[in-house]
Amino acid sequence: MIRKASYVGFFGVIVGVIGVMTLQFRFPIGPIVLGLTIVPLSGLFLAKRPFRGMIPDLIFGAIDTGLLTIPALWGGVLFGVAGAIAGGVIGDALTDGIAGFFEGGIAEWLREKGIEESREPITTALGKMAGCLFGSGLVLSLALILGIRPDFG
Repeated sequence: MIRKASYVGFFGVIVGVIGVMTLQFRFPIGPIVLGLTIVPLSGLFLAKRPFRGMIPDLIFGAIDTGLLTIPALWGGVLFGVAGAIAGGVIGDALTDGIAGFFEGGIAEWLREKGIEESREPITTALGKMAGCLFGSGLVLSLALILGIRPDFG
């Protein structure tokens, strides 16, 4: 289990370092976060895990964090750091339920079609990581296009 956690952690560190550098250099957050989706997907590929096994986790992450990004961004723009934290925390509670509903439905649908979705640490962790990056990157990129930019202070 430690080996699997280290494997997932390695890809998490890459995402984290690039995220911090993005903020440090004040690069546009949305497109970079969207592009970071490749990092955990690369981890799945290198681990020789089937991509279809992580579809429910990918969908969960995309819906969960994509929707979560909206109240976090809105709270941050209107109320600063405290608003972003409140928007993130409250948004997370709501979006976990919404995304979990879809994740369970998709997993059930895949099983009915004879597609075995995987519930093992590496596939689940990297699938959710990829989905979260994709969903939030999409929302932040759209916000950038609409002229909504988070304040760097």
